[in-house]
Amino acid sequence: MTRELFGDSLFWEKMWQEARAKSLYGRRLPGREEEYWNRRAASFTSHSRSREAQERAANILHLLGHRNVLDREAEVLDIGCGPGTYALVLARRVRRVVALDPSPEMLSALKRRMQEERLENIEVVQAAWEDVDLEDLGFKKRFKAVLALMTPGIRDAATLKKMIEACHGVCVLGGHVRQEEEGRRELWRKLIGGEIPPLAPEAFYIFHLLYSWGYLPSLELERRPIWREMSVDEAVAEYENFFYPYIDLNDQARRIITDYVVSHAVEGKYIQKREFIAAYLCWSV
Repeated sequence: MTRELFGDSLFWEKMWQEARAKSLYGRRLPGREEEYWNRRAASFTSHSRSREAQERAANILHLLGHRNVLDREAEVLDIGCGPGTYALVLARRVRRVVALDPSPEMLSALKRRMQEERLENIEVVQAAWEDVDLEDLGFKKRFKAVLALMTPGIRDAATLKKMIEACHGVCVLGGHVRQEEEGRRELWRKLIGGEIPPLAPEAFYIFHLLYSWGYLPSLELERRPIWREMSVDEAVAEYENFFYPYIDLNDQARRIITDYVVSHAVEGKYIQKREFIAAYLCWSV
């Protein structure tokens, strides 16, 4: 029975989608995805220069280096590249990086960083991964490494299979399986009511799905606490952007967010503590 379960791909697909529907992602209002990422582009760009982001990029380099896929002839695809946290680092080690993201603001930030760092071997593609046609873009089995790190682009079996079909070497997928932050919890109760839904531990379902397809993925978990000091205005904007996919940000909602931040700020500074558990999957194609 156990062997049958681990080999049952339809079971793991179903479990994955059920968990996703019950999660924080499942509560988002339709039609807000692109604007949500546009709104977060500035803060993501700022974070991409942080020590924590540099450590995450170093970990990915170590993972890929261990699999012997980083060389001067390699091409790498970065799905959901954002402002280029990984693409910019990889571009110094491989022949070409294709950086794909649906958000024009994220890609504008990446292009500015490319100019600052004088990198010309990053090809920028604005598209949602689920809309990509591998044949039309010449992506079929093109890439020695395909990354999908902290992105909702891989959201079901079809987008996962497409990721694999673009690769002839190694795939790396990373995501959060848990995220705790007191301000979000308290504001969810005030703005929406009830408890904030958890993140779906998608990496665990994907691990079993990949195994059922015949792959041998490795799974690494990382606990990561992050402290951020922000001005009141920065903290208000951070919370408004977080809640944008879930509610209408009317005057009352903005007032609740502002009052919460002001009441928890000390000498004009708001300290945000977030704790993540991140999961990284790596497998050979």
